[in-house]
Amino acid sequence: MLPSHGYQGFRTAPIPSGWVQLGDGWVLWWSGRQIANVSLSNDGGARVRLDARKMWQIKEGRAASIAQGKRYAERWCAARLYPEMRLRAAVARLTDSTPIQPSPPLPGLPRTREQQQQARRLAEAGAIEKARIKEALELRRSSV
Repeated sequence: MLPSHGYQGFRTAPIPSGWVQLGDGWVLWWSGRQIANVSLSNDGGARVRLDARKMWQIKEGRAASIAQGKRYAERWCAARLYPEMRLRAAVARLTDSTPIQPSPPLPGLPRTREQQQQARRLAEAGAIEKARIKEALELRRSSV
């Protein structure tokens, strides 16, 4: 039985996609993972770290500005992630910032007979307590 306090599954926040600003840098998200990171460097330029496909395909570089680093990262990652598409269409698809909604949680197992009885008893006890509280409030209101 699932908890009654709003259990939504393992991940409840939408999965980021596209460019997301983190501090003074930018991170490019694709399919729920970071594939590019562009941040300011000490000399006024930008550091670019690209990780599009496999662990051994990490590329680090420099750019004159954050904007230039972002443009380079978009093209580099789009060319590797969508090789069958034209570059402009691949970049547009890669930078689409519509968050990916997580899939709904799987249904839980049906309640056992004991769980159904317990739920019924709790509902009945709650109804009795609710009636008792309403009655006490009515007595208090009528005496005031």
